Amino acid sequence: MSKIEKLARKVDAAIEAYKSQRLRWIFAISQVGINVDEAHYRKVTRNVVCDEIERQMVIGALREHGELTVSEMNQITGMAPNQIIRHVLALRKNGAITEIGEKKNEYLYKLTL
Repeated sequence: MSKIEKLARKVDAAIEAYKSQRLRWIFAISQVGINVDEAHYRKVTRNVVCDEIERQMVIGALREHGELTVSEMNQITGMAPNQIIRHVLALRKNGAITEIGEKKNEYLYKLTL
């Protein structure tokens, strides 16, 4: 996959991530006027934004390719397997994806959305 294709995937994932309720809530804090430590707020916001973009990359890979293992998601997204597993766990907990079996000694996942 070329750098341009990777960047396009990240941009698409970012657009989807900004639709997330979690990001809307984080960004709304500054509009409500709650007093928070600015450095901590920026760090948390940056981490949440990165997580949401990466989760949308996982969802996008599953949407485009169907059923995938973590290794296959790694090849498609370029994310490290441990990052993918962390996002798979969160997405499973939220009901966005489900484990449907095994392939080459790895769990196989698909979208439930």
